[in-house]
Amino acid sequence: MTTTISKQVCVQLDSRLTAAEAALAADGMACPVLEAVVAEFRRKFAKTRPAVEGDPAPGQREAVVELEQAADSAKWAALADPGASEQIKLAVVAAHDSICWFKATGCLLEREYAEQDPLAC
Repeated sequence: MTTTISKQVCVQLDSRLTAAEAALAADGMACPVLEAVVAEFRRKFAKTRPAVEGDPAPGQREAVVELEQAADSAKWAALADPGASEQIKLAVVAAHDSICWFKATGCLLEREYAEQDPLAC
């Protein structure tokens, strides 16, 4: 049995979201609002994951869009938080990019793109 792209994306996103949560837990300087927004990103991921991993269908697209909205909120909260470390910001942006890349391309985030510094822009 082969693993679908959508399942690979969910594994990648789960790993990156776990890294963001760990960075937040280890830091202690980030704003409680950022912690809440990342927690909401996790809840949305848990809610939408079955549809995102499912067969391509209208419900999948809606789930991806809903998850992307949570990812956008987390990304902007991380970038706006002056107390958030570079590690937190990079981890949250990496999680964001996983789902946004899938929405835009239908593909797993490419290694070449993933290795670029997302905060350099």
